[in-house]
Amino acid sequence: MENKNKKNTEKELIKKVLLAGSYVTKEDLASAEKDSSRNNISILDYLFSNEVITKDLFGQAMAEYYGIPYADLNSHTPSTEQVMKIPLELANQYRATLFSEKEKKIVVATDQPSKKGLQAVLSQNFTGKKIQIAYSLTEDIDSVLVSYRKPLETRFSKIIETGEKIAPEIIDEIIDDSLAFRASDIHFEPRKENVAVRFRVDGLLREAGNIPLKYYENILNRIKVQAKLRIDNHFSSQDGSIRMVKKGKEIDLRISIVPTLRGEKIVIRVLAEYVKGFNLGDLGLSSQDQAIIDKGAKNPFGMILVTGPTGSGKTTTLYALLQKLNRPEVNITTIEDPVEYQLMGLNQIQVNNETGLTFTKGLRSIVRQDPDIILVGEIIDKGLGKTVHFRAIKQFLKTVKQVSLKNIFFFVSRIPTN
Repeated sequence: MENKNKKNTEKELIKKVLLAGSYVTKEDLASAEKDSSRNNISILDYLFSNEVITKDLFGQAMAEYYGIPYADLNSHTPSTEQVMKIPLELANQYRATLFSEKEKKIVVATDQPSKKGLQAVLSQNFTGKKIQIAYSLTEDIDSVLVSYRKPLETRFSKIIETGEKIAPEIIDEIIDDSLAFRASDIHFEPRKENVAVRFRVDGLLREAGNIPLKYYENILNRIKVQAKLRIDNHFSSQDGSIRMVKKGKEIDLRISIVPTLRGEKIVIRVLAEYVKGFNLGDLGLSSQDQAIIDKGAKNPFGMILVTGPTGSGKTTTLYALLQKLNRPEVNITTIEDPVEYQLMGLNQIQVNNETGLTFTKGLRSIVRQDPDIILVGEIIDKGLGKTVHFRAIKQFLKTVKQVSLKNIFFFVSRIPTN
């Protein structure tokens, strides 16, 4: 109840600030409130993803409301050494980080500048210096606070020392870290002396820590049980899923387990809800590339191919684009394996090979469903590739013949290399 009241208070403040500064209209805000609730995302994420307001402009609006400067932690990221000058307890309590430091002045960024006691506590830690409080976006403060997290192995040691709930607590720590670093995948890799934990962040795998071998079987079995997989099957691959709540937000975990020479390897695809709030501006595209994509997305017909290695952001890019095009007057249908994020307003189809619902058969059915936009999650072979290409052309020619404004737009995330 307390968490719900806090969220409502934050939402009312956001609405008040945006309306007072004429950053949005009452109509935009009413629409955002309604649609964000339907999509189970925050009103702010909805405004960002639909490009009603940019993150920088919102940060400036909040800073103006509090009567303090805006500190953009994206354009100026403090070093780890600077961050650590504010003690962990103080940083967490006041959600504060050192933004800049000069001989006689420091600037401290926070997303809670109205919290009492911050100025006084900072004065005790930075004697003789003038202190300037600045506003920063919540997600940017979160990113900086990650610097305080102790290495996973240090936390594993403490958990093991207690001797209680070792497997569930180690799993929780790993998932918490993966969310903090915005990892797309978690790898558990059995080795000769331990099990390596690695995160895929921004397309690259990075070492996160090591688990002693003797605890891995319990961790493996717990994940299997939660994913409704067989714990007695050690010699064939298994796939499952887990849904859990972290910090009040639902996340889906897609589990893949395969036998290797040194034991069963686990890969967990992390499908966090924050991706629902992504827009193209969040993806790090250059303004030139974004302009090309925007232009292509405005065409009433055609096909966009999104390709790249595992974890490079294909799905995130497609969903950000669909967010932009998702309107009541547009019929969007997807066929995916798996459906990674559920979005309100989209007709999403899950491939099921056991029942014969393949990409090819699903696509044939979709084109009879009066679609405007189709997302094909993966082109698994040349036959499907030809079907996608043929359908896009055929549907376009058909609509021209009928002198209709209705055309079809295909989004495809992956094509085969041979």
